[in-house]
Amino acid sequence: MPPTSPAPDGASRQDDSPTDSTLVRRPGRVTFALSAAVLAFSLMQTLVVPALPTLGRELGATAQGTGWILTAFLLAGAVLAPVVGNLGDRFGHRRVLLGTIVVFAAATLVAAAAPTLGVLLAARVVQGVSTATFPLALALARSVLTGPRLAAAFGWIPGMIGLGAGAALVVGGVVVDALSWRWLFVLGAALILGSGALVAAWVPRGGAPAVQRRTDWPGIALLAGGLVGVLLAVSQGGAWGWGSVRTVGVGVVGVLLLVALVLVERRTVAPVVDVRTFRHGPIVLVSLLTVAVGFVPYVCYVALPLLMQAPAATGYGHGMSVTVSGLAMLPSAVLVFLGGRATPALVRRVGPGGTAGLAAGVMAVGAVGLALWPATPWAVVAAFSVLGLGNGIGYAVCAQLVVTWSPPTETGAATGLNSVVRTVGSAAAAPVVTALLAAGTADPAGAYSAAFWAAAATSVVGVLVALVLVARSRRTA
Repeated sequence: MPPTSPAPDGASRQDDSPTDSTLVRRPGRVTFALSAAVLAFSLMQTLVVPALPTLGRELGATAQGTGWILTAFLLAGAVLAPVVGNLGDRFGHRRVLLGTIVVFAAATLVAAAAPTLGVLLAARVVQGVSTATFPLALALARSVLTGPRLAAAFGWIPGMIGLGAGAALVVGGVVVDALSWRWLFVLGAALILGSGALVAAWVPRGGAPAVQRRTDWPGIALLAGGLVGVLLAVSQGGAWGWGSVRTVGVGVVGVLLLVALVLVERRTVAPVVDVRTFRHGPIVLVSLLTVAVGFVPYVCYVALPLLMQAPAATGYGHGMSVTVSGLAMLPSAVLVFLGGRATPALVRRVGPGGTAGLAAGVMAVGAVGLALWPATPWAVVAAFSVLGLGNGIGYAVCAQLVVTWSPPTETGAATGLNSVVRTVGSAAAAPVVTALLAAGTADPAGAYSAAFWAAAATSVVGVLVALVLVARSRRTA
């Protein structure tokens, strides 16, 4: 990955120091504008979650097709974020951030007018470019702020991820019930353009571009093809047949492309995904933990709206409106934010490895609760809230673990790779859930339980990985 992500350990770069004296006098405006840009991305990432059942009905989509409304955004983000980050390093982070916002807004307006599922999915793919707003905003903050102002920005900008996800669950439900799903994108475009205006007005250019490097087009092509192949096989396996030539062929091609990606990126001077950081054993473990942290909440994002909005007459559905289902998911989002804020204190008390184990364990408890009582509304709300707390801790501690276990000179590449891994974990959730639900049409309640058991099993793997990290840290202490 290009070094767009800031190096938390203080490693310097050419554009690390402020270059405009007005920055110091108005740092709050800079932080507010960058936070607004990240908030717009975070909202649009999950704003469609409460509306997924409605989108499926109105666009005539299957469960697999509806799931791809979420997956397409995440998958595109995993590929486009490092590409756009590379452009930011070459041409300036502010310029590229503004360009990203314009493309994001245009794609959002296309989504608002989408006549078919295909057009909506294409728009969501382009919207995935907004994933780069987060690392670009952090890179800009690092280049134009210093000292306590920089520390404050690094607290607020990441916090927008959790805040946006929580707000989106409620706002999305209210908008769909009061207006229509198309207004989700109309209002989203207005927010995106507003944040762009703030960035243009309040955020200065910062330093000169840090590096001049070529874009790794072979790596981009292999990453995109590999991820699409694997996720397409998972999502369509139920419809095509798990042993069919099509499913096996697409899956094998995807795996082979990812293997080729590793081989090619090891020999590339400026790789889009720097797999060389995996030579440090703990980074592999942290990446496994990060997959769990990305995968588990998105299992719930896909399954819970469908479960909560299913008619109570089915025997398993909760019969909630879109608005009420969004409100039911809000406590979890609030606890995601609070969990992240509590993580520094937990790390000081039990260490990063212990905190990671706690995070995965809490997620496992919440997922087990969902699996055991999927038809009981209050139990679902309580269990999902517990899961959210663990997930918030997990998001924060994974970043800490990357910094702890990667060499100072490779922190930027390691954090970039970790971001891609987390996004891939999130993108894998929708195909897995939709495949389980499609296979369980004879027993829908059991199918939902199976999805939540998959989340619980993934969380347990995270606990085991954290225990290995704790043991390793003790040996090297």
